[in-house]
Amino acid sequence: VAAVRPTLLLIQAGALFLLLIGAVNLVNLLLIRASGRVKELAVRQAIGASRRHVVSGALVESTLLALIGGLLGLAAGAGGIRLLALLGVDRLPLGSHVVFDARLALIALAGSLAVGIALGLPVAWLSLRTTAANTAAPGLQAESRGTTAGRAAQRLRHAFIVAQIALAFVLLAGAGLLGLSLQKVMTVSPGFRPEHVLSGQLILPVRSYPGRQALLAVTERLTAELGRQPGVQAVGFATNVPLSGISNKSAATVQGHRPQPGEPPHGFYSYSVGGDYFSALGLTLREGRFLTAADSRRAERVCVIDEDFARRYWPRGGALGQRIFEGAAEGDAAEAYTVVGVVGPVKQAGLVGDEAQGAIYYPFGHRLDYSIYLVVRASLPTESLAPALGKAVRRIDPELPVNDLRTMETRIADSLVARRSPALLAVLFSGIAMLLTAVGTYGVLSYAVTQRRREIGLRMALGARPEQVRGQFLSLALRLLAAGTALGVLGAWLTGRAMQSLLFQVPPLHVATLAVTAGLLGAVSLIACLLPSHRAARVSPMVVLSEE
Repeated sequence: VAAVRPTLLLIQAGALFLLLIGAVNLVNLLLIRASGRVKELAVRQAIGASRRHVVSGALVESTLLALIGGLLGLAAGAGGIRLLALLGVDRLPLGSHVVFDARLALIALAGSLAVGIALGLPVAWLSLRTTAANTAAPGLQAESRGTTAGRAAQRLRHAFIVAQIALAFVLLAGAGLLGLSLQKVMTVSPGFRPEHVLSGQLILPVRSYPGRQALLAVTERLTAELGRQPGVQAVGFATNVPLSGISNKSAATVQGHRPQPGEPPHGFYSYSVGGDYFSALGLTLREGRFLTAADSRRAERVCVIDEDFARRYWPRGGALGQRIFEGAAEGDAAEAYTVVGVVGPVKQAGLVGDEAQGAIYYPFGHRLDYSIYLVVRASLPTESLAPALGKAVRRIDPELPVNDLRTMETRIADSLVARRSPALLAVLFSGIAMLLTAVGTYGVLSYAVTQRRREIGLRMALGARPEQVRGQFLSLALRLLAAGTALGVLGAWLTGRAMQSLLFQVPPLHVATLAVTAGLLGAVSLIACLLPSHRAARVSPMVVLSEE
């Protein structure tokens, strides 16, 4: 779980940011509603309603809305668990244990209650302030007349819009960084050719195959039977395969190497291989030769190492013919393995974060194991090969199931789930955030047009052109967008630094990502303000003056 802790924290942070954006949107709408009820609240206070009643009314309204939203969220959350499975979150450690139960529902409802109370506080404050101003000037709408309370309410709504844009910017920039990082990870070579390669695990029962000869015989029969299947090009097996999620590390000692004082034994990836494993997996031979099936039958001990191992001990070359012992110390000369080949490095545990560990490949006959992975390369699609593989194994042993049957391409994709899932969730969160930002911007500007309708009418009656009025509201939107973007850039930089461990070859402050984020968010915000500014430009001076 510790390996995916940063990923889980990132997903939680994204959900929190989305909650804040939704909360800011809702509080802005509540502030607009409270501004429209100034006279009503002033009348209620005039006939005896206390300040406590005004505050409690605002808190009850916001809390009820939040609880209703929480209940709707619970209904959506039940389906969201399935969405998490589609995004691959269930393949994370303990991801399959994520369930929608009563405890989760209670936590969500308690969170909704807390959010509702928090949202009601600024609304209650504004209600008290504007009611006091309206009481001091009865018959007038405080905000529309430009009082201190009205200006405070306007500044508060604008501040919330700026915060909303900044939060959406951070989410969108984070999604861009994760997506770019994932794209770079996917270009990393695994060190083998995964196309058209199928692998599956066999657990050979000890009672059926006791001893060395029985194990060698059954593995030879299996490779021979699979090799006869139509379209099969190469068949091999090993005690493990790359990206299986199992780490087969063990110590090894190079003859003549003297470790430094205090140097701990180094663990190398160790495989026992048989058949045509190297060709089946598609490894690249750098020096010498591959291991063959005959090496398992010979008394002479040989092995193949990868380039990472060779560079560790023989950086100038000359690995062929060197001798290696299993374990943390040299043993008898008869127990040493002679290096007969060097292959290219393979990403064993993941495409990133598994650099230069080193690997040793031993003949299966000299390091027996009852758990093996079959590796089959074919010219046919692997989907049609899987049933044939299972039938061929059952012909050898009807009681021998094939476990963990996956293509190597699938194993690579599964190894990326800790990077792909948060990237996809971040994209989803960003889309919702942009929608909420657009709705919030539209709502605030529409209310501004409604509140300033009389002013707009007077200005147009005095000669202001519609494009000037339209430009005034577009200018307001641009100022809010600029302020939100400036804060968003700072937040994106801080977020990028916090999630640096999840990034691959991508700097925390990626200029291109920030530019694209600013462009997308700017386009969405400007589209949201087009209709309100167009409405402002169409205000009729005659209608407004006649209403006055």
